[in-house]
Amino acid sequence: MINAVIFDMDGLLVDSEPAWYRARVELLEQHGEIWTETDQLAMAGVHTDVWVDALCDKLEGQLSREQVFDEILGRMAGFYEGGEVPVLPGADEALGACTGRYRVGLASGSPMRLIEACLKGAGWGRFFEGLISSDEVEHGKPAPDVYLEMMRRMGLAPMTTAVVEDSGAGIKSGKAAGASVVAVPNPSTDPGSDVLGLADTRIASLHELVGALDDLDRRDRADL
Repeated sequence: MINAVIFDMDGLLVDSEPAWYRARVELLEQHGEIWTETDQLAMAGVHTDVWVDALCDKLEGQLSREQVFDEILGRMAGFYEGGEVPVLPGADEALGACTGRYRVGLASGSPMRLIEACLKGAGWGRFFEGLISSDEVEHGKPAPDVYLEMMRRMGLAPMTTAVVEDSGAGIKSGKAAGASVVAVPNPSTDPGSDVLGLADTRIASLHELVGALDDLDRRDRADL
């Protein structure tokens, strides 16, 4: 039986991938370099170190790692504060419904500064019992570390936890952690059909989440 739900953030609750893309494109353009949509897709859900390395490789030493990190975070924080990162359909509904029925956590690849900016801007702080950034663990998604650590902190068992994800890296991470995974694919983070097949269930939007969790519970009871 599902008694806890852990949400991803970027691409699932907020449509932040276009903002991440814009921040990276603008930074590289300032230094005569190019960031492509293919580059962006490869960064969906990854650890901060991974995207910082990717940008540094493109910049070929023009900026330090610290400068790249600070530049991108500053741009992203500005987008959140300026209301330029829209909430995705069904997010408010899903969070409200889940908070009344389950223990709820959030595990994101974003730095904690941006997690807090997002939750403050959307008024979502009250929904989450626990928050974690992949920056707090050794390996980011698709490794299971961030979900395992969130479950450890909240005292959760993987078999009674559902992870809600949009990206391929996130789906793989949740499955590797032993949780049930609800996939909510986003065109900006397209995981591909093979990775979507790893999820326990797939829904078109967060409007369908509570029904999907109920279906997982019924499936689990039928297997007993």
